[in-house]
Amino acid sequence: MKPSHLYALTLSLFIAAVARSKQQSFSPTNDIFSNHIPDDPVARTIVSRALADGIDLAAFAFSGPALQEIVRWSHFEVSSELPDSLLQNLEGATKIDVHVHYAPNWYGDIRQDPTEWNLEEHLELMANQSIEESIFSVPNPNIFLGDEGATLAIARLLNENMAALAKALPLRFKFFATIPLPYVHASITEAQYALESLGALGVALSSNHEGHYLGDRLFTPFFSALQNTIIFLHPNEPLLEVNKTFVKANPTAYSPVIAEFYFETARTILDLALSQTLTNYTSLDFIMPHLGGAFPAIIDRSMAPGALLDDVMAALRTRCWWDSAGFTYSHQLGGLLAYNISPSFLLYGSDYPYISPSLVDASANAMAKSPFLDEEEKQKPNKHLDEGPTKLNQFHMYRASMRIPPIFDRRRFFRCFLRCTGFILPLQNTL
Repeated sequence: MKPSHLYALTLSLFIAAVARSKQQSFSPTNDIFSNHIPDDPVARTIVSRALADGIDLAAFAFSGPALQEIVRWSHFEVSSELPDSLLQNLEGATKIDVHVHYAPNWYGDIRQDPTEWNLEEHLELMANQSIEESIFSVPNPNIFLGDEGATLAIARLLNENMAALAKALPLRFKFFATIPLPYVHASITEAQYALESLGALGVALSSNHEGHYLGDRLFTPFFSALQNTIIFLHPNEPLLEVNKTFVKANPTAYSPVIAEFYFETARTILDLALSQTLTNYTSLDFIMPHLGGAFPAIIDRSMAPGALLDDVMAALRTRCWWDSAGFTYSHQLGGLLAYNISPSFLLYGSDYPYISPSLVDASANAMAKSPFLDEEEKQKPNKHLDEGPTKLNQFHMYRASMRIPPIFDRRRFFRCFLRCTGFILPLQNTL
């Protein structure tokens, strides 16, 4: 018997055995919508689209609360659910907040993070700070380290959630897509879906994804697939993999947000620079958080004068943008501007809700008192991005295009095929 015939016979016997072992055949309208999946057309569409991309949302219990939140925003009526005064107070606002986070309750429950995002409080903050638009991102989405299925599901649900919120209030909210790195092929698929179908303005990447910094060659296919894309960076905790277990590598007793996040930002920007990822992909723009963290302090030490340094500095001055999130303007700004970074590349960031409204106000006051900018320059981060010389001047109209390499994952294809044709039940998971 030929090997191909043997394979076909084995597959047929396997399918028949699985089919006999089931009391009823799998139906997308029955099994996939188990009791934790809302019986709503919006939820059904999201689950079906995800399954077509190899993401089985029905396998995870956290999908239920997430989809309920998405359904809620999909049916949200501004006129009946918000006081008129909230939106009226935003008239005349001028800032675009590029560093602001969405923290839905279902996501906080998974992370065991008490931080809560509240719509009315956020709109009040926007009015008080003259913020016209907030561009959401989700920090540190790699919750289930080493679990590809759960990581893909979390990313898809977060993107659908932010897209539904942005659709409910399109004049106030946009978002950067969550990307499930280090799973590269799935990340390309998710980026394409979020940018082309959900209307994401760009993608959000962490400083490291399961210990891989952004200059890692593992990510080359991902960066190669992006075209004319805005990449928002955000620090997370450093990780080490020890005996196939991930260990947090923060060496101090202090919270990583105090100092380690700045070092993480420096590590990943340096990795992008030394790997030449920053200079090779010239159609990509980067938004660097917290004015680049500790990176400006190590540029001179880490790169000797020469062609690489010249190319890196050119990229830093023309394709990198620097947000003000955190208390960055009292003294830190001076180190960045010393490298001849133009103030026109400074962007506003509130870091809400991980920074309270009172601290956001204090940070804004520090910006106003900065000794490194004149009065006209102090206003640049507060204006629309239409003064910038690159693609950010079309932020509102911007849609990324993607070049997708030929990818065929046989294992995922056959798994999806068998599941969709009714021969394998969705795995039930209690995550």
